[in-house]
Amino acid sequence: MRQIIFAFFLLILTALPAMAAPQSANNLKNFDLVWRTVYKEHFDPNFGGVDWKDLYRIYRPRVEQAKNLAEFTRIINEMLFKLKLSHLMVFSENDLKTYIPTLFAEGSVGINLRWVQNRAIITRIKRGSPADKAGLRPGYVINRINGRLTSEFLTEVQWPPPLNQQNRSNLTASYLMGLLDGPPGTHVKLGYSDETDQAHQLEIIRDPRGAGQIISPAMPAFHIEFEARLLPNDIGYIWFNHFAPPVDIFFEQALQDFQNTRGLIIDLRGNPGGYFSIMDRIVARLVETEVNLYQLQFRDKTIQRMIKPAETTYKQPIAILIDVTSMSTSELFSACMQALGRAIIIGERSPGYLLGAKWIRLQNNLFFMHTNLLPLPLSGRIVEGNGIIPNIEIALEHNLLLKGKDSQLEAAREYFLKMQQD
Repeated sequence: MRQIIFAFFLLILTALPAMAAPQSANNLKNFDLVWRTVYKEHFDPNFGGVDWKDLYRIYRPRVEQAKNLAEFTRIINEMLFKLKLSHLMVFSENDLKTYIPTLFAEGSVGINLRWVQNRAIITRIKRGSPADKAGLRPGYVINRINGRLTSEFLTEVQWPPPLNQQNRSNLTASYLMGLLDGPPGTHVKLGYSDETDQAHQLEIIRDPRGAGQIISPAMPAFHIEFEARLLPNDIGYIWFNHFAPPVDIFFEQALQDFQNTRGLIIDLRGNPGGYFSIMDRIVARLVETEVNLYQLQFRDKTIQRMIKPAETTYKQPIAILIDVTSMSTSELFSACMQALGRAIIIGERSPGYLLGAKWIRLQNNLFFMHTNLLPLPLSGRIVEGNGIIPNIEIALEHNLLLKGKDSQLEAAREYFLKMQQD
């Protein structure tokens, strides 16, 4: 019997190098594809002064020695982050669901939160969601997730560029929301404080979000949400979580109901971006004349984006809400509308996460997002790393959230009411 057990363990030990070899080979294939793609397609042939060839020499041996996929991902992202740009990162599918839950999480509890003064504050509860049914409300503070303090998770967060406070707050909030969401039908345990600062514990089952949609084979399925409603004082309100189809169709339908409203609020808080083409179709519904909206700067060419107005357009004033979680296409849309003078921007400075990108599916079910162009709005101001500065800067106030009031949304409503008085 001992001989059999010894032979069994000997077989396992002999097989370990053989099992590790394909992993190492896949890591090297992934590394070479990632490095070569950046080398050939990056919009800046000088790589911002970084010696990209030297990084190949430094990082390839490290990748070859990576013990697992997590270590490989950490090493290759360390190399990509040397360029100090957004939209350059290798993800696992679990990373995407954790860091961008609004799109990729398959199950949700219906909570949107922000990291403010080292606290995870609920800012939005989806109507009819598990969190709504459980009695959670905006302004409540999430103190624990599955028994751990929310502050403990900060050591686990990856910090890709841009390296500014806005993006740090954005990543923290997104990561925590990714822990709240997860596989549908599973449980998450929450510790939270209510309006009286009383501590509570709660276990919630995550609701399914449906099958999602596949737009590209290089990306997992993602989930589109859209909301349109009429606010008091005859003000239209639109919120959506991504610039992707069929948001442009939903937007057009909503505008038909809002044509005679006093104004329109477009809420881009929590919107991580999306497709420029969808943004173009939305803008065409909001301008009355042809506009030179932005340009796309590739390595070898620059393309001007001229937008012609649609047959029917919305002519009333527009306010756009942004904050640290408004990224990429949300920032380009805000910058263009601001530069045109077509909308006033209200809220908090965005993170400056604005480059054009492609996606590639790698070996071992990894995903590579890489930038190939620099978008420049009409103003010519580079948003990447700088963000959008609102016309009216106002933060969410915890005490008002507890009273059911959104200070940024209220500022937009007050803007329209004051316009009418003037």
